[in-house]
Amino acid sequence: MERSTGIVATAIAGMLGVTFYVVAWAVAGVLTPDYDPLRQAISETFALGAPVVPATLVRVSLVVSGIALVAFAWALDRGLPGTGRAGPAVCAISGVLTVFLVAFPCTAGCPGVGASFTDTMHVIVAGGGYLTLLVTPVLIALRVREHLPVFARWSLVLGGLALLGFVVRNLGFEVLPGLQQRTFNTIADAWYVVAGVVLILRVRRHEGGR
Repeated sequence: MERSTGIVATAIAGMLGVTFYVVAWAVAGVLTPDYDPLRQAISETFALGAPVVPATLVRVSLVVSGIALVAFAWALDRGLPGTGRAGPAVCAISGVLTVFLVAFPCTAGCPGVGASFTDTMHVIVAGGGYLTLLVTPVLIALRVREHLPVFARWSLVLGGLALLGFVVRNLGFEVLPGLQQRTFNTIADAWYVVAGVVLILRVRRHEGGR
């Protein structure tokens, strides 16, 4: 019973964590003067020199969502069938990198690698955080494919689309880079909400069968 309660609690925390992050960057974009969410990266809302209120909001959401992802990794491992812990482990790494990102905000305009130490670290940590966030659904799909085929297919679709968007943007095919980032980010976050629902339903079904 305690384990079931823990799975439900951490599943809900994960769902709320990623949702809070999406709401935070959306609100921060509105509160940041002359900010264009279609063309500018989310990181610019909490860059060095950014307005205090939106920057603080996004930084807090990064810490909260990162911690929630680490907890969610535990729920994925304990609540889903199948073997192999690569998916939960990568999810936890994504959470750690998400929290760590707060320590390395980019400078104004987020010029990228080489502009400064914090810009270089920002790219490395953010890139690693995104990649692990997006790979998690694919790894989970491999784990549950024999037990939860429908969920596995949705995991591959959402994870695959998010990864494709990430790769396209980072290969330099940028049309509206801010929108592209938000699109693959939100697709990935949608999977975490779906996964949370699946975890909760499985726990409730198991409890109902007792």
